[in-house]
Amino acid sequence: MPGTKRVVVIDDEPHIRRLLEQMLRPPDFEVHAFEDPRDALMKLHDLAPDLIVCDVMMPDMDGRTFLQVVKRSADLKDVPFIFLSAVRETEEVVQAYEGGADDYIEKPFNLARLMAKVRAVLRLSERRRADALTGQVRGEGILPLLKFCEDNHLTGRLTVFAPGQERWVECLGGEMVRAGGTPAEPDVDPLDALLAVKSGTYRIEQRRLDRQAVDDALARYREEAGAASTPVPAAGPVPAPAEEAGEVVALPEGRLSSVPVRGREVQVQTEAANRPHFTVTTILAREGQVLRKIESAWLHALKRREDVELARAQIERQHDRVLATLRELGGEAPSAAAESVDPALLAWALSFVVEQVRHHLGAVMAVALLRRTHRALQREYPALRGFRLAEDGRVQAETQAAASGALVPAVAAWTVAFIAAAAELVERVRALKLRPVTRMMEAELDRVGFYSACEALGRSGA
Repeated sequence: MPGTKRVVVIDDEPHIRRLLEQMLRPPDFEVHAFEDPRDALMKLHDLAPDLIVCDVMMPDMDGRTFLQVVKRSADLKDVPFIFLSAVRETEEVVQAYEGGADDYIEKPFNLARLMAKVRAVLRLSERRRADALTGQVRGEGILPLLKFCEDNHLTGRLTVFAPGQERWVECLGGEMVRAGGTPAEPDVDPLDALLAVKSGTYRIEQRRLDRQAVDDALARYREEAGAASTPVPAAGPVPAPAEEAGEVVALPEGRLSSVPVRGREVQVQTEAANRPHFTVTTILAREGQVLRKIESAWLHALKRREDVELARAQIERQHDRVLATLRELGGEAPSAAAESVDPALLAWALSFVVEQVRHHLGAVMAVALLRRTHRALQREYPALRGFRLAEDGRVQAETQAAASGALVPAVAAWTVAFIAAAAELVERVRALKLRPVTRMMEAELDRVGFYSACEALGRSGA
């Protein structure tokens, strides 16, 4: 019946099983009782219970072992679990909770109290499920799910379940921070494995906000900034909190760095502002001339005190990503007379194209498309195997300088394919011009024939 909760009871005492069957009656409950935990394990997946009530001390398999087996199952690990036991020692109760039990009820128990606890645990489980979205992976695959997570600034996990495998990606404020899954495939990138899934089910979980974690983060920020709390005067009204008084909470300060790139200093400055959306801007300049401006924006402002640490993390992440790209390009430029091309130059150029697309498409989608096009072109352009992708989307060269006849057409084809794939999702990307985006290294890219290779593939470099 709709609304009926399915409860699995495991207890070796027959009178306990009969008592629970009488208490948990239809239409609110449907009880499946087992004497042996091993019999219950054989049927748990088919039953898909809403709640498990289990004894601790049983002859063949105790309740603690049964709980461990349940928690190892991806399908059952979130099912609420209540222990029944005549054991009252504190250590036993603590171990039960640490093992993942949601409640521990001592025998003999009061019937009304047991019913209240069952309903309370089920209500809590419903609230947890409200923080998760589930559904089927459709023909369009995983990309729309990643875009959803980014657009909604997910802080949590997207998990995809397919036959024989489980793949996941964790996000912070909509940006991917790590990926993984089972079975482990050492030679396969975890995000590539996720994108390769074409059917199955998905689960999107929003991590619950922790008030204490926010308070701790704000305390660290105030300590680092050297801010001291001002005592409230003994007389006079207590000032209203900043938000109530209409005061705008200041965003964290930006960062300024200097990096040597091919013998010349490049200044990197990153700042954030609400205008009106929260926007992080990084400017690259050399000898007073602005070479590139990189922006990433959220769909809303960050104005609350609780947002300060999140804003700081976004500033740090973008600044460090640009610095890492510049440092990889460091060193001396190859001689103009040389017949080879520095792969770091091409990696850097494509990384800047990715940054521009990221502004329109979002970080997760941009990285996903970059990986997809990289994988699709490797057979036709084996030189691309000498490049890899960092989790933040930076293109990194692992190969040595080589003849431009192999590297340049390969990276040009990758660049053109990436922009075309992004333009299918956001039309504005089609207007992207390569020369302005890569102005910092325009002369060198011209020398090695990068722009002409892109033009030959149908992409204007002007």
